Amino acid sequence: MLYIMNDTDKIGTEFLEKALPQLSLQRTKRMDELKNKRDKINCAACYLLLRKALHEEYGIKDKPEFLYFEHGKPYIKGHENIHFNFSHCRNACACIVSDKPTAVDIADKRHISLRTAQYFCSDEEFGKISALPSPSDELVRLWSIKECYSKLDGSGLFKNFKEITKECTADIHTFGSDMYYCSYYSPDPLSPIFVINSSKIEAQS
Repeated sequence: MLYIMNDTDKIGTEFLEKALPQLSLQRTKRMDELKNKRDKINCAACYLLLRKALHEEYGIKDKPEFLYFEHGKPYIKGHENIHFNFSHCRNACACIVSDKPTAVDIADKRHISLRTAQYFCSDEEFGKISALPSPSDELVRLWSIKECYSKLDGSGLFKNFKEITKECTADIHTFGSDMYYCSYYSPDPLSPIFVINSSKIEAQS
């Protein structure tokens, strides 16, 4: 299932004090390493979404500890059969859990220049999108799809995004809100997708 927390840009730093008891020591250390307060909030919010997902889908109430694959993609210690992935943007966080390899990316709807697009679009993609009256929106959607695909094996930005084709991303589904595009990998569209207001998130104790 896919869980999304909206309006994270409205969360204040008091959220961190409330979240702290619900974080593992490992996650707390990771949060402490971050300098930016917004990054700290996203770090905690993603973890709380995972805890909610694990409780809802698998009845797991423990604070998950992470181990890491070769490229740095995390998995849950003691629950290697459960696959998950995080993503966040300026005003939302996403967490996906599945019995099969999965990935998610959430990206702000923002301006992307055609100059930047040349770094991740194939020649065919660039030709079609650059001909649009307002290409930026489609560029954000395409970036989200490719970023999601790159996270499947954890290789992320090490991949050549120009080589990520439509055939590669056939099982990636995308939807948008007024503020972002969200892309997730699943052989079948997920239903339902849980969207949670940031003021409603409750960690499992």
